[in-house]
Amino acid sequence: MDPFAQALVNSVVVEGDSVLDVACGTGIATRAAAEIAGAHAAVVGSDINRPMLDVAAEFSVGSGDGIAWREASTLDLPFDDGEFDRVICQQGVQFLPDPGRGLSEMARVARVGGTVAVTVWSPLGDSPYFEAMHSMLMRYCDAEPLDVAWASETSQVAQWFAEGGLSDVSVDRRVERIALPPLDAFVPAHMKATPWAQAFGELSPSRALAAVSDMQHHLSSWKTAAGLNVPFSSYLATAPI
Repeated sequence: MDPFAQALVNSVVVEGDSVLDVACGTGIATRAAAEIAGAHAAVVGSDINRPMLDVAAEFSVGSGDGIAWREASTLDLPFDDGEFDRVICQQGVQFLPDPGRGLSEMARVARVGGTVAVTVWSPLGDSPYFEAMHSMLMRYCDAEPLDVAWASETSQVAQWFAEGGLSDVSVDRRVERIALPPLDAFVPAHMKATPWAQAFGELSPSRALAAVSDMQHHLSSWKTAAGLNVPFSSYLATAPI
């Protein structure tokens, strides 16, 4: 979701910063960071999922953004201690098998005086789109939704930072109203960037159509003359090194 990725980057990145975006997915936050850091700054997007990195690289073709894409686990980053000014993660920490260890690695590769910053979705009930998606996954897909995708409280995020050796953490909740494009195209595209990509992709065309229709019905109260306009809620957490 672009507004949250932009807020994450705006909160810490300035021109000239070297930036690492871990669990970068298709690189939304990475590209936003590169735009602010500038053409001469070192910006790296890392992810354990090679196909995601391939998509991210395709988005960057011809842009001249200079981003380096690296296949890497956030739990074992192949970078030197203190290599980056800012280390960020857009909606990825909560999916790690050990968020504290991931944050410890992020802190290790950030320089003294640098910053670690992440976004994590707040409770499921705060974001109607995710409620609809959760219901759809339960009804139509074999995969069990990962409830860890939505942190329960700010204290949970702060605890992850503490487990990573970062004690001076600031956690703020942000709410953005986002105008969604037609769901028949948006949902399949969005699902490809989630942990449930395979489960949704294995649905038959008719079953996938029914799943999207179910989400449209769930979100009908957020429909306007211009289309769906839905609130999303996320935590933004930052900590100095």
